[in-house]
Amino acid sequence: MTADPPPFERHHRTAQALVSTFQEALEPQFSAKGALSREEFARAMGLMMAHWPSVLPLFASICQSCTAASCGGCETGREEPPQLGSGGRRRDFVTRLMVSALRASLPDRMDPITGASFPQVIVPGLQSTLTALFYEKEWEAMNASVIALFNRLGTDRDAEVWDRLAHEETLAVLADTPFIRVMLRFRQFHQQRQTFIRRMGETLRDRRFVFAEEHFQALFDALFGRLRDGLRTELGRARTDIQYGEGTAEALLRIFDQFDKHRQEQSMPVRVLGGRQMPRPMLAQRSMLGATPAAKRR
Repeated sequence: MTADPPPFERHHRTAQALVSTFQEALEPQFSAKGALSREEFARAMGLMMAHWPSVLPLFASICQSCTAASCGGCETGREEPPQLGSGGRRRDFVTRLMVSALRASLPDRMDPITGASFPQVIVPGLQSTLTALFYEKEWEAMNASVIALFNRLGTDRDAEVWDRLAHEETLAVLADTPFIRVMLRFRQFHQQRQTFIRRMGETLRDRRFVFAEEHFQALFDALFGRLRDGLRTELGRARTDIQYGEGTAEALLRIFDQFDKHRQEQSMPVRVLGGRQMPRPMLAQRSMLGATPAAKRR
């Protein structure tokens, strides 16, 4: 578990997002004719500066966090369990554990337009979507197991949890159980990936956050990527079957294979008019593209 980035790093990310927006505005002209007129440059600068009023409150909130840090407010807020919607199950420690894994693997990315921070913004949608994969009694049983895990660890603070799990194999086996059970719900990978993305989009619509393919890939890697280590050798696969049930290793390998093939397909360049190939937009650029006024008009 890594600590939240210091304020100056978050300032830098916000500035980087602005520069990426500027690049987005300039790229069509350079791709089309390799040159840029003064009028086009002025339009691109105007597009970037139009975002500034939306970004300014983010700087203010960071500065307020710096001030609050002296009383320990930031530290307390970071270790609280995720805030679930009114329709969510109370004391949902399965989601708590999975969000903890996300925080350990994915650095926060802040959208300069909405101020939303990924992956934190998706927590309510993730809770709803994950519980929909199981019958209620199944989820309650998983939740009870995770509560027992936290009790044995003696803490639910992210940094302490993952430090203990890294050194205690028996507890790590218990901690991996809900992750494996969730991953096994993706046996029909392509269909269930589409269902997952659609449901996340529906639950996050009110937050004005578009959950897209690239977010799914980042989420899948962060939640399940570490399970690959136990599948690399014949001994590891045998241990996985003993710990989680016969055939588990083979099922996980098939899911990883489908995920890797899909990710490779998504990384291939796209063809544009004239037969030219262009790389697919990067995650940050694609997310911001959907939030710009020009994109909304399209």
